[in-house]
Amino acid sequence: MKRIVLLLLFLFVASEAKYLESKSCKECHEDIYAEHTKSMHHKSSLFSDEIHRKVKELSGEQNYSCALCHMPSTKNLSAVIRGTEEPDPKDVRQSDGVSCFYCHQISKVHYAKAYNINFSSASGDDKPTMFGNLNNPDSSDKHHAEHNEIYKNSEVCMGCHSHKENDLGFEVCNAKDQYDKTSDCIGCHMPKASGGNEKFNKKGRDEYATHNFLGIRSDEMVKKTVKLELAYKNDTIELTIVNKMGHAIITHPMRLKFAKTVVTRKGEVIWSNFKESPQEDKEATFTVAFKDSEGKPAMPHTATDYMLNQNLKAMSAKTVHYSVPKLQKGDEIKTTWISYVISPKIAQKLQITSEEATKAYIGAQESIVVQ
Repeated sequence: MKRIVLLLLFLFVASEAKYLESKSCKECHEDIYAEHTKSMHHKSSLFSDEIHRKVKELSGEQNYSCALCHMPSTKNLSAVIRGTEEPDPKDVRQSDGVSCFYCHQISKVHYAKAYNINFSSASGDDKPTMFGNLNNPDSSDKHHAEHNEIYKNSEVCMGCHSHKENDLGFEVCNAKDQYDKTSDCIGCHMPKASGGNEKFNKKGRDEYATHNFLGIRSDEMVKKTVKLELAYKNDTIELTIVNKMGHAIITHPMRLKFAKTVVTRKGEVIWSNFKESPQEDKEATFTVAFKDSEGKPAMPHTATDYMLNQNLKAMSAKTVHYSVPKLQKGDEIKTTWISYVISPKIAQKLQITSEEATKAYIGAQESIVVQ
């Protein structure tokens, strides 16, 4: 906790520049604002993210170190992190979540062992400087605008989406490229769309980076993350799972992702890689769980090690073999990639009710017919 508070003394220097709430961006950036309001950046705060709120409540902790990334625009951030002041749903700087203003004020990312820190070189006057990847960007009556290289290579994402250790020195989340290369976070999660970045499009731009920040809550995105390959020979099904992402399959401790494989004959299922729970097939199931110093299941803030670590590194593959009864000509083998934002068991424990958080997201599918 001391590490966070000390670094916050340097976080967002000159952050007394006039705060522009995300809603104010709608005047010029109508399409981008509409996209952002549907994103988990906009919904990241305790007041909008049901999972995040329930986890904090279950922890029983007064301090709130997660505010560093979940409510980063908070003016009294160090006090909220220490737990000496309560989060306030009436404070727009908190309810804004990861706001437009916050992201576009980042001018530099400081890399550190426990977690990275975002810095801003905001001028402190009534017209803050907004950074981005555009060359020759447009300023307005609300803000200055400058090009910054960290928005080009996704370095800007690494302040929050790299890694984080808890106060016990255990890394509880990690989305960085495991081969120490620069992944194209923006290229995947902010795909281009036709049109300008602001509705007047004074510079006549042909495309802009969308701001939905597509991730696990998008069927479109889930379909792109993994490639499935099937083969059948010698009474054995061979399933290869290829992670196409620039980070591990599991970056969040509550996720559940798996490949469900079935064999059908004349429309009836005659074999499946599991009956009730995907954990019956650990080789094709991906999830992580933590334990504390006594070996008991733990929440992220008390974790000291993994209890379960079924994962697959960035840009890598694994092959699973299934021995099955001899199949007949015409039998169909089909495998489907399924992702849950939060494991159904954990969702039940936390009493999570939102469909967006509890539904199954269907990804890649592959099938072959026995010849």
